[in-house]
Amino acid sequence: MKRILVPIDFSKESMNALNAAHSLAVNTDSDVLLLHIVEDPNIETMKISGETHYDPMDNLYVKLLLDKTKERLEAIVNDPKNSDLNMSYKIEIGNAYSSIAENIASHNSSLIVMGSSGATGLQEILVGSVADKTVRYAKCPVIVVKEECSIEKVSDIVFATDLMDDQIQIIDDLKELQSYYGAKIHMIKVFNSEWTTAGEVQERMKAFISKVKLENCTTVAKNSSDLAEAILDYASSIDAGMIAIGTHDRHGLLHLLASHVSKNVLNHAHRPIWTKAIR
Repeated sequence: MKRILVPIDFSKESMNALNAAHSLAVNTDSDVLLLHIVEDPNIETMKISGETHYDPMDNLYVKLLLDKTKERLEAIVNDPKNSDLNMSYKIEIGNAYSSIAENIASHNSSLIVMGSSGATGLQEILVGSVADKTVRYAKCPVIVVKEECSIEKVSDIVFATDLMDDQIQIIDDLKELQSYYGAKIHMIKVFNSEWTTAGEVQERMKAFISKVKLENCTTVAKNSSDLAEAILDYASSIDAGMIAIGTHDRHGLLHLLASHVSKNVLNHAHRPIWTKAIR
């Protein structure tokens, strides 16, 4: 790793992400970049109206907010508990909520560690979560955490897969994650069919493992109509330290279904999620 990006909005969840990233940065000799995005609704207004001469720094409120944000970020960087980190920060002025994820993902990083409170109800239907959007734009792996946790040591990783060929895109990154932790991979395939047996799915999983040369890996096939819930329940049953799942950013019915599953896992998991976009 070279740089770990931690988006921070001073919420409990983002501070949990920073604490989780701390040990990774120390153990991998990685720099940490804190990124805070100040939203200015006037930017979106100017886009709609077609005006092109708006300068956010002309807005007194934005100026005061930037000064306060800088003060809070410098306090984090200079905190004695972070003295073992090479940490810096960056403040950007963004536009609407929907583009925050694009700004986060545009930075060249080896890993993004971010907090998420998840999205539920109407919010989940309309916009999803910033974390969900970020993993679709990011070119590097993303670890999403909600609760205060340590990801310094992880012995068991649940890898949820649909066994499609495009899953091969993320295998090298998954192997790197496994190697870093020295962890066992527990591959799970959830299917919903009256005509397919768990044994048949297991055979497909074994063939996939042989093809991608995964080692120290077990397999489990579960028949369930709620794919995300089955993944989360299995991870809970073995007390997995992390869930790994690919996230599709393409269109089409199959990809939309796969995206729905990964989004539900992201929004409802209570353990760290490692994910990488599949393109």
